[in-house]
Amino acid sequence: MTTSPTQLFSFPVPERLPATAALADVLQLHGREGWLTPALRPFQRGPGTAVLGAARTVRMAPGPGSHGLGPLRAVLGENLAGRVLVIAGADCAPGAVWGEILTTAALARGAVGALVEGNVRDVSALERLALRIWATAEATAGPGSGVHVAEVGGAVEIGGVTVSDGDPVLLDDGGVIALPTTSASSLLADAADYHQAEERVLEALASGLILPRAYAPKAQVVTRLRGRGV
Repeated sequence: MTTSPTQLFSFPVPERLPATAALADVLQLHGREGWLTPALRPFQRGPGTAVLGAARTVRMAPGPGSHGLGPLRAVLGENLAGRVLVIAGADCAPGAVWGEILTTAALARGAVGALVEGNVRDVSALERLALRIWATAEATAGPGSGVHVAEVGGAVEIGGVTVSDGDPVLLDDGGVIALPTTSASSLLADAADYHQAEERVLEALASGLILPRAYAPKAQVVTRLRGRGV
């Protein structure tokens, strides 16, 4: 069960995705935010290559609720090919709301990542599985009855960033960036240019050039992006 980024999004996706660090720098140059790391930290980074997924949002809230965590289990029965589970508000639970069973279920349905604003457990098992997982903290016990799913598919706030269902989410071994669909294409293109400039700097340094001279390609891209006034 695989889905390419071009099937998930209506905008053109760069053939080579930029690193999250490059995209975060571009967002800073544009006076914007979007990185979720921190507050989220890695429990399974995945391979070094970046992946672009579409958010599947779940909002948690305190209390047992009418259906508890049943709606989350229902989401994990959907076709999640190319999706990133974005679970917000789970920090109200003292225990873990995510672990080995949910990770295995998400992988079976094609998910490429899970972002959990709350605790996870079974960390040694998560490290062996292929799903990228970023969360707030680790806990031993399960969630108990003090948390429930309040909404599936709406806009959520996680790590101080608002993420809507279907928004592009870029993940690699360095972090997680959520992007608004309306400007994702231009931001990814700018970040791809920025990333390539950084690689040229590294190549120049490896060839023996001193940093003030080697840094020129990146300086040119930074000047161009700042000059846009985006």
